[in-house]
Amino acid sequence: MVNTIIESILEGFGKVNDGRASNASTNLQNTLNLSFAMFHLKMPSLLQFRNHFSVRAENLGRVYDVKELPGDVAIRGAVDLVDTKELKNAFCDQVSFLAERGVWKERRVLNGRFTAISSDETQHYCSNEKGCPQCLVKNLRNGKKAYYHQMLGAVAVNPDSNIVLPVGCEAIVNGDGGTKNDCELNALKRLIPQIRKTFGEDEPIVQLLDALYHNGPCIRLLQKNTMSFIIGAKGSHYVGVQVEKLRKEDKLQQKTWYDKNKRCTIKYATNLTLNGENQDIKVNYFELTEVDKVTGEQLFYSDWITDIDLEKVDLRELTKVARSRWKVENKTFNTLKNQGYNLEHNYGHGKKNLMTNFTVLMFLAFLVDQMAMILDELFQEAKKVCKSFKFLWERVRQVFDMAPVMSIEAIYRFICKRKLLDIPPLE
Repeated sequence: MVNTIIESILEGFGKVNDGRASNASTNLQNTLNLSFAMFHLKMPSLLQFRNHFSVRAENLGRVYDVKELPGDVAIRGAVDLVDTKELKNAFCDQVSFLAERGVWKERRVLNGRFTAISSDETQHYCSNEKGCPQCLVKNLRNGKKAYYHQMLGAVAVNPDSNIVLPVGCEAIVNGDGGTKNDCELNALKRLIPQIRKTFGEDEPIVQLLDALYHNGPCIRLLQKNTMSFIIGAKGSHYVGVQVEKLRKEDKLQQKTWYDKNKRCTIKYATNLTLNGENQDIKVNYFELTEVDKVTGEQLFYSDWITDIDLEKVDLRELTKVARSRWKVENKTFNTLKNQGYNLEHNYGHGKKNLMTNFTVLMFLAFLVDQMAMILDELFQEAKKVCKSFKFLWERVRQVFDMAPVMSIEAIYRFICKRKLLDIPPLE
């Protein structure tokens, strides 16, 4: 199955327009195929990837349809000029691929009513010396400047699964000639329509967002794109005043259950006004408190607002869905930074889109692996054999470098059989 997924990704690269001069020395699809291979193989740097070209050339051709091996300047130069919007069309193809196999229906939450999408930002480049026209800029106390890039990522989550499925990302960068930093809120304005386009009009979506997005413009944007929401309520003064008034009057509704050594209590209220500037927007409020049932010590507390009818959902499941928002950080950004993908490594800064485009390609490589966790039995078995993802990536690279392979599935099959490569001893 993973071979089919990779072929679909590479086919999408063939649709990307080449904005370079007609006499460009390298083929764009070949360069994108090669760049994707670098991230799918989890190479720690472009330099190390290129240093192994001589031993990888034939396998790169068979597995990733790489027909030529350009230098690093040519690779970076070609990817730098690619329109990022075109690269992100690959998410549409893979979302459709998963829909055809019933994955979205299987992963829906709240009694099968919604696909849950968690969105959050992360920083993936920072330097005190080197910037580009798209860099965000921070003035430091020592008089120097920090140049950095951030990305708003969106992943489909399910509270009962550790597998997350990236469905979009949006760079938080300065526009050409911009002097004012971009921000998460502006990036979300660009990301939400992308997600709706990616899934089509019919997929029911609930967005899971932190308290930064607890505002009228954000909620109106979600409503415009026919998305429901669960948003952190922390720090919301207007909703908080209404809740405290109900609390004092003992009018908050309540439900309690026990989970192992914890007593869990949800309190909720409906039809509250979002704030004074958006009195037409009505939201429902709920909070979850967990305490040790023996000592009474508080173990967890958080609160949210939502447009979901609280009378029509399992409140216990609702709290699980709300808390799964953190999977975008714990299972996505943390994995990309610490489990072999090297998100924070500088593969190339460029002058236009290089940093962003390399990050999109890394997200797509991560998506392929997460899809394989669901759909590819060979991948699942290889992961069990290797126990950790880091060791799996290492074994894949070893086989890829040392033996002729016809496909990535062939490597997984080799690993599953627990075979060792027969490497002759040095003379």
